[in-house]
Amino acid sequence: MAAVSPVHNDDGQPRSAFSAMRQTIATPESELKRWKRSFEANAKTVINGEKYLDRDSFVNAIASEGDLSRIDRSSFAILFRVADGSKRGLVSWDDFTVFETLLKRPDAEYWIAFQYFDVDGSGTITFDEFKNSFQENIGPDSIPFDFDCDWVKLYLGKRNGKHVLGYNEFTQLMKGLQGERLRQAFKYFSDADGYIKPDQFKKIILELAGHKLSDSVIERLPTLCALSTGQKISYSEVIAFHNVIREMDMVERVIREATSKSKDGRIDQNDFLNYSASSTRYALFSPMEANIIFHFAGRGHSGQRLALLDFAQLLDPRWKAPSDEPVKVIPTETFLQSTGRSIYNFMLGGIAGAVGATIVYPIDMVKVSKAVFTLPHEADFIHNWWRH
Repeated sequence: MAAVSPVHNDDGQPRSAFSAMRQTIATPESELKRWKRSFEANAKTVINGEKYLDRDSFVNAIASEGDLSRIDRSSFAILFRVADGSKRGLVSWDDFTVFETLLKRPDAEYWIAFQYFDVDGSGTITFDEFKNSFQENIGPDSIPFDFDCDWVKLYLGKRNGKHVLGYNEFTQLMKGLQGERLRQAFKYFSDADGYIKPDQFKKIILELAGHKLSDSVIERLPTLCALSTGQKISYSEVIAFHNVIREMDMVERVIREATSKSKDGRIDQNDFLNYSASSTRYALFSPMEANIIFHFAGRGHSGQRLALLDFAQLLDPRWKAPSDEPVKVIPTETFLQSTGRSIYNFMLGGIAGAVGATIVYPIDMVKVSKAVFTLPHEADFIHNWWRH
């Protein structure tokens, strides 16, 4: 196996991926001014005339009280470790600028995760760094993860994890980590016949992706067992549900376009599958996955013809039941929309939740930063966000 080369300085000395990024991205002046206002408003620590953010003030600077994220606000504190490039327990204006600039990268979720796991700043990730960083951020009641599994060995080597990961290899590990944890979680709970109970399925999903689901969907997670006989849930159903969450941006795209082309503005499972097959090169969704989509959007009645609004509870994590008052339907909405600060906060919450709460799916969360799910509701019922 070829050796991995870490990121190096011009003088040949190794440096962290985070420090390597400092000189690569130009920042518009307007953004610098906004960042400066946020920094100055929250930086209360002064050393030798220079202001700094401590952990609490850093969280205040990046997470407003009106944050749209479902991630607990305290989870934002995990990003402090990434922003504190000098490892001194304080974030300077330069550190803050680098952190904000980092969020603009298209691969921001991977860079942040890599910096978080690269504890010694060597530019590579060792087995111990991966294991220790993972373990320190999962609670005592979390579903166990086996670091001695074949999947980890494939990435980090078989003999005490001697192989180290460079940035590109690490990104592939992170991309597949959520799926491996899902597999292990199912195996941990499954009975002799290869099934799990509805409450066990709910625990798995809440631990891995609860922040990506509305309260309505979370409450009805155990009803997945109703899709088959026996009141238990199979591995196929768990994987299908996970695939729906993972491909939520495509779910939304297919639903939006299919309902817009439907004469009555509604679609059923066959319409969904037919439009999906006709608009993509390969079949993206299986019949089981379509059944799951319509099961949760139709509140247990998967055979219904549903309108775009009916899918909101599945597509939008902040969905709440609408009021009984009539709602105004907006004929057209753009698929991708920019919503300024609210999207910025959601992106940060997503990264914080991914890296801090479970460290398994940064790729799924940060993609939200560029897209919003906008419902044809009254103004007070328009919720912004979803992609992946």
